[in-house]
Amino acid sequence: KIMKIQKITDRNLFDAFVEKHPYSHYMKTSMWGEYKKRTDHLEYEMLGFYEGDTLIGTAMVLLGSWLHHPYAYIPWGPCINYDNPNERNEVFNLLKKYADEKNVLFLRVDPNVVRCPHDIKGNVLEGFNNECVTEDLKKDGYTHKGYGYAYNGSWTNRYTLIVDLSCGKDEVFKRFIPQRRRAINRHKTWHVSTEIGNENDIDDLMRLEHQLCENDGFAPHNRQFFLNLMDCFKEHCVLYKTTIDLKGMIDGMSAELETKKYKNDAKAKEAALNNIERAKQLRDKHGDTAVIACGLFIRFANKSWDLYTYNDHQEFNFIRPVDNLHYFAMCDMYDHGVTDYDMVGFSGVTTEDDPEYGLYVYKSSFGPEYIERIGEFDYVRNESRMKRFRFEKRAINHVKRKYWAIRYKKK
Repeated sequence: KIMKIQKITDRNLFDAFVEKHPYSHYMKTSMWGEYKKRTDHLEYEMLGFYEGDTLIGTAMVLLGSWLHHPYAYIPWGPCINYDNPNERNEVFNLLKKYADEKNVLFLRVDPNVVRCPHDIKGNVLEGFNNECVTEDLKKDGYTHKGYGYAYNGSWTNRYTLIVDLSCGKDEVFKRFIPQRRRAINRHKTWHVSTEIGNENDIDDLMRLEHQLCENDGFAPHNRQFFLNLMDCFKEHCVLYKTTIDLKGMIDGMSAELETKKYKNDAKAKEAALNNIERAKQLRDKHGDTAVIACGLFIRFANKSWDLYTYNDHQEFNFIRPVDNLHYFAMCDMYDHGVTDYDMVGFSGVTTEDDPEYGLYVYKSSFGPEYIERIGEFDYVRNESRMKRFRFEKRAINHVKRKYWAIRYKKK
């Protein structure tokens, strides 16, 4: 049968197809289109690929213009069977015709197709290899950005770390490194707990994000940004908040000191006494309880994504509250049928010389799988104009980063 492409207007039909598809992603839904329309003023179209009357694939197309350069973008690529070369070829050629009809400068796609298997250090393992998808797209006239560093200006990060929750909560916990497990077990005595929040907790999320902005030099989001995300994704958007009961921590640790736990460990006893003193000082400043971490997640189909997670690293970093938040979130996601807990992005480099090495070390401590996808592709309709677009984009992004770094960098 000859494949055809046509617009879909029924959001429920569109999202239901994406939800059941093995290549599903929250950015492939109409909810993401609505969100980008609100926040970035982009238009979107929902495309369906049909063989006869049978819907076999979809594409969430974002349509925008940057400095008078019109473009079309399909985040994480169309929702199709990438294991079928004929289907891939037909879909991506139909998308070229679509881009021609829209008269855009370029069409960008970054399929969520895993390149090949890796161990946690990034070493390639024996098994499947999807570089054939890359080569097919290049033959079809798409330019590949390459298998480079994650933070190379791509619109999505092709590296991530995903925790497999399908083995059950107990097994997931066993896969954490000992430091993570000890912190989470200690939280019972320290009265640290995580719960599901709501939009009233956005203020705490923003407060904690501001701390990170001051430290790392980037622009914070406003309240409406987070409200839009929660409103567009509704029950698919979950906010977690981690709280410490400082009075409970003081009482719990004081009671523990009365046991034989520290009888033969003077160093550990001294550390416990110091933590009690710190807790008393924090209680004097903050009261009995304080919110010390927040995370905003999306879950869709059998997958979840950690979009924005922050902790109070100025005063409560020694508590390790994000450890508690992640374990609670994993358990909650498991209860909602999630098997793939995506920790969303890292550099792809696992050596200490990488500036983002600390982020990798932390995320890898939860026992995830190292995931590398095939990356970004452009169908370019005017190469000379595209060169200008790339130059202007790099220059303006450089200026923006400098500005935000100066404005928010810690004094």
